[in-house]
Formats: sequence, structure tokens, C-alpha cells
Amino acid sequence: MVKRFLYLNGLAIIAVVLYHASAWGFIAMFWWTDRYRQTQVPDFSQMGGGSYYALRAIEQGIIFGIPAFLFVSGFFVAFATKRSQVTVSWQVIITRLRSLIIPFILWSALILVGDMLQGSRLTLSQIFTTVLTGHVVPPFYFIPLLIQLYLIAPFLVPLARSRWKLLLVATAIIQLGVLILRYVEILNLANGILKPYYFLSRGVLFPGNIFWFSLGIVFGFHLTEFKLALDRVKSILLIILLIFFVLGIFEWEYLLLASGEQWIGPKETLIDHIYAGFFIFSFLAFEKLNPILSEQLATLGSRSYGIYLVHFPVQEYTARLIYHVLPGLLAYQFLYQSLLIGMALIVPLIMMGLVNRSPARRYYEFVFGK
Repeated sequence: MVKRFLYLNGLAIIAVVLYHASAWGFIAMFWWTDRYRQTQVPDFSQMGGGSYYALRAIEQGIIFGIPAFLFVSGFFVAFATKRSQVTVSWQVIITRLRSLIIPFILWSALILVGDMLQGSRLTLSQIFTTVLTGHVVPPFYFIPLLIQLYLIAPFLVPLARSRWKLLLVATAIIQLGVLILRYVEILNLANGILKPYYFLSRGVLFPGNIFWFSLGIVFGFHLTEFKLALDRVKSILLIILLIFFVLGIFEWEYLLLASGEQWIGPKETLIDHIYAGFFIFSFLAFEKLNPILSEQLATLGSRSYGIYLVHFPVQEYTARLIYHVLPGLLAYQFLYQSLLIGMALIVPLIMMGLVNRSPARRYYEFVFGK
């Protein structure tokens, strides 16, 4: 079962890469349209077409990525807690935080330097705030989020051992509150009265994802019970998974229409989270079925943090290069997406391989983490 979690980690990093590639796809479709046809941007004329719904299906299908990462992280907290311990040791937490924070700061600095060389100007205070909140690039919010969850892990572990149902109910309620606030923000249901509290729904704050981390810890301590339960309902899980996949696509189209906006940035909804949960449970329920290219998936899972740190800048520079050099390619989403996805996986893996085979190998952990 432990290897199953490594496979899940591999699927999660692929999902994250696909998610951000689809975002660049929408940018090419709506905001870079003038690079391959005569029009003024933003141009939303392609909304509702085949390419649009293909990207939406991808975006919906891989929305499990971040919940899966948090679930696996929680599981390994339980795995690292000895039976004789009341809770996970702070030494384990500090070691994990060190392997997260040092590469995060390094890559944040490199990206900010690249931005400044291109004309961006930030004060020291702005740099500090940008790094602290994970706003250097969109995916980096996840790292401060995970750091927060690791810091509260020693308080979650005792509950996950002895009062796990209470822990799951409590964290589910907390997370549900954040999701409801997200709906209020999208639809402006309170006429802006709750606007000062919208920051609570931002992904960088732990309440919006605490359930997944707690569920992973609970799963780690009660593995046998969960395995038996999942095995009994695994066929039903797949049916419900498919239902919520379809519901997720329709829900987002409804929210976009009801918001009155031409476009709104993606925000995870309650339907998305339910879908993510059924995806995780479905994957774990079919333990005896190894995924296609399982060894390659395990490799991606073991190197997921390095890929996570590097993939977005690689996609950004690839997209910008296409924009300037081969703008006609932006009209062909299959080719465009293939390049973005391939580069986002291959370039980080090559970089990690080169460092691992060079004299700089002893610094590998500080560059790409564990």
C-alpha cells in the first residue's frame, strides 16, 4: 500500500502540470488570440467550442492534484510517527520543513531575479510578502500551505489516533466553511458585506485544505479498516467519481454564467473537493491494479517536489517563446499543450538528473528537496 501512495504522488504531479498547462491554453485561447487571427483581445469567441471543453475536461479531471498531495503528506506524517510516541516528533517536522523551505526560497529568489531582469521592480517589503505568501508564481502558494499543516501536525496526530471521526468531522466543517465563502465571493451573494473575509478562502491558508491532510494522517493510522471498507464499495466509488466529474464541469459553467463575468479565475469548489475525494479513494481501492507505466509514475512521485518547483517557470517561458517565435502554434491546442506538458516534465527531470550526477550532488536536497 505504501507504494500505492508513491504512485498517487506521481499522478498528483502530472495533474498539477496538466492543470497549469490548461491555464496557459485558456490564455492562448482568449488573451493571445490576436497572435494567430485578426481580432482584439480578450476574445471569448472560442468559448463553448471543442478546444474549450477539452481544456475544461482536463482541468476538471485533474483537480484532485493538490488534495492528493496533502493526503499523501498526511499519510507519511502517520508513517513517521512511532507506535511508542504520542505524536509525531518535532525533529521529523523540522527535517521535513527544512527540505521544503530551502528549495522554495532558492527558486523563489531565482524567479524574482528573472522578473527583475525583465523590468519588474519590488521593494524589500514586497519581496518578503510575495515569498511568504507564495505569490512568486501561482503554484507556490501550496508550499506555505503545506508548511502550516506540518506545523499543526503534532496537534492533529493524537486526535487521528484516538478520536479520528471527531477530527474528520471537525476539519470537514472548517473546510466546508471556506468553500461556502468561496461561493459567496464568486456569486457576490452577500453584496460585498463579507468582502473583508474573502481572504480566508485563499488557498494559501490551511483551513481551506485541512481536511485532506487530516484524512491522510487518519488513513495512515487506520489503514486496515479503510482498506476493508474501500474494497467493499470500490465499484460504487467509480460510478460516483464519474458523476461528480460531470457535475464539476456543469457547475463551473453555471458559476461563470451566474457571476455575470466573461471569465473568472479557477477556484476549487465543493463539487471539486468531493470529486477529489472519490478519485483518491477509487485509486486506493483498486490496490491490486497497477497503473500504466507504474515504475515511471513512482519515479515522478519520488521527485514530485522538484518538478513542482520548476515546472511553472518552464511552462511560462515555453509559452512566451511560442508567443513570440511560433504564434501560429497557439491556435492548435493539442500541439501547444503537448509542448507545455512535455517541457514541464522533461526539463525538471533533466535538471535533477544532472545535479544528481555532478559534484553538486551533495546540495541536491537544498535545490530540489527530498
